[in-house]
Amino acid sequence: MRKILVTLVLLLCATCLLAQDNMSNSSATTIQGCLTAASGHYILTESNGTVHRLNGYANKLKDHVGHEVAITGMEGVKTTGTTQQGNASTAKQIPVFKVQSIKHVADSCKAQ
Repeated sequence: MRKILVTLVLLLCATCLLAQDNMSNSSATTIQGCLTAASGHYILTESNGTVHRLNGYANKLKDHVGHEVAITGMEGVKTTGTTQQGNASTAKQIPVFKVQSIKHVADSCKAQ
C-alpha cells in the first residue's frame, strides 16, 4: 500500500511540474530588431518602430549592440523609485521585455 501511495505522489508531482513548464513557455514571445544601448539600458527597436526596453542578460546583450538580433522573453514591468519615509511615493512602473535568450541575426541593423 505504501509503495502505491508513494508512486501516486511522485506521478502527481511530475504532472504539476510539467504543467508549470508548459505555462511558462506559452507566454514567451520572440521580438526581432536593432539592439542599442543608452544610459546603461539596452533597447531593441523593431523594424515597425516599436521600442522595447530590455531587462536581464546584460552580459550577453553587450556583445550584440549595433546588430540585428532576435530576443525571446516575456513582457513585464520594472518598478523604480526612491521613496523616503513620510514622503509621497515616487515609484514608477516601466514596461520591460524580460530576456530569456538572444540569437544573432545580422552584424548590422537594417535601415529604419
